[in-house]
Amino acid sequence: MCRYFGTHLRCNQICPVTSFRNREKRKILFPGKLFLRENAVKIGNYFGMVGISVFLSFQMIFSSPIDPTDIPDKEIMKKYQKILLQEPSNLNAHFNLGILLYRNAHYNEAIREFNKVIEINPNDAEAYYNLGNIYNKTSQYDNAVNAYKKALAIQPRDAAVFHNIGNAFTNKGMIDDAITYYQMAVEIDPGLAESHKNMAYLYKKKGDVSKSISSFEKAATLNPKDTGLLFDLASAYESNGSQDNAILTYKKLLSADPSHKETKNRLALLYNNKGVSCALQGKKDDAIAAYKEALQNKEDFSEVYNNLGAAYVDKGMIDDAIVTYKKALTISPNFGEVYNNLGVAYTKKKAYDDAVSAFKKALSLNRNHAGAHFNLGVIYSEKGMAEEAINEYGEVLKVIPDDLSSLYNRGVLYLENGKLDDAASDIKKIVARNPRLATAHDKLGDIYQKQGHIDEAIAEYKKALEISPEMKDIFHKLEGAHRKKEQQTKSQMKTGEKPQ
Repeated sequence: MCRYFGTHLRCNQICPVTSFRNREKRKILFPGKLFLRENAVKIGNYFGMVGISVFLSFQMIFSSPIDPTDIPDKEIMKKYQKILLQEPSNLNAHFNLGILLYRNAHYNEAIREFNKVIEINPNDAEAYYNLGNIYNKTSQYDNAVNAYKKALAIQPRDAAVFHNIGNAFTNKGMIDDAITYYQMAVEIDPGLAESHKNMAYLYKKKGDVSKSISSFEKAATLNPKDTGLLFDLASAYESNGSQDNAILTYKKLLSADPSHKETKNRLALLYNNKGVSCALQGKKDDAIAAYKEALQNKEDFSEVYNNLGAAYVDKGMIDDAIVTYKKALTISPNFGEVYNNLGVAYTKKKAYDDAVSAFKKALSLNRNHAGAHFNLGVIYSEKGMAEEAINEYGEVLKVIPDDLSSLYNRGVLYLENGKLDDAASDIKKIVARNPRLATAHDKLGDIYQKQGHIDEAIAEYKKALEISPEMKDIFHKLEGAHRKKEQQTKSQMKTGEKPQ
């Protein structure tokens, strides 16, 4: 966001006095924010997004007891015009008339008056400064830069002028030049928060996140209650992966504006993500604490309730998980994933009927929900409903053809129900996709034994032991396979068959 420092208005006392005050040297009454002369009518700072036109706010300050708001600008301009008829070289009258014309959007006439000031006094830096502001306002950026540079030739250490040149270059899209002039401004006045702020946005536009954050931090130190600035700084921290700094900054923003809804939403997201990260690291309590913090900022965040429920399941707090999942469903009744997770919680309690109901609800919302089909397969298998379980695993494989768990579970069910060819087909697919899966080789060995392919069974058991020597039960299977092989060989010799 560009911030322009306002045009300066010298004050002649208007009515009823006709004499003029001598112009005072410009003073910085509010360092880094507002530059004006003593006893002056001041035109306040004006602001605008980078590349977008800006607006002005005005405040009149008179030393007389007359309330200036009672005097319309048109009447004041007429009085200055009357003065100039009598005194054509009255510099202050030209200057203040230029301000009033500018304020009333008579830009060309305002430019004429400031040029008249310069004609009378070529060393009037403020006239060049005000010309620059008018040119900036009217998108004449080259003219603005030229006017500002003439002001600097007279007053070379004017931070406000450097800042506004930076704004002009920003509006021209000349980012590097703009940054250079903002840097010059803060070298003169390190407390110029707006220059730091504008540099932050420009560095962000350039993709230099580190320098953008540095500039945002300096600006935020100077303007700790600027909620827009704090929000953008926190967002920059987010994009840079500094989640903890982002959280701290959003909290500062909420201290300044407790009702800032978007900040609460962002905090909720950050705490949710922090909870997920903790859960993945096995930090169960930290995950739960983070999810609860997220819900403090956004009470209707159904995704967080879902994640909190999963964290409770992970800790074995099944009843808490069920309550939490139901809260998520109160907020989002069609949240299929929650129904699936609720089914898992019921399964862990062995409340199979409730679990089946939850999984079927998930499937009514998404018939291709692979997790719900898989979980139904597990329950049906537990309940001895092999055919139904096999069908559910088949549904998973329609959605995810290479789901190894479904292939394995279905293969085991086929094996247990004597469908050896189907079992072998499923397990061979697993071995083809993951040759290092010892349990698959082990199960394929079992299938080969049932089929009477003893040599193949022995080979598979050996492969399983090569991968996982700790699987001691395979030694017993291997010994049994060797005994069967010996018996098979003896039987073939007796019958005169050639041993295999």
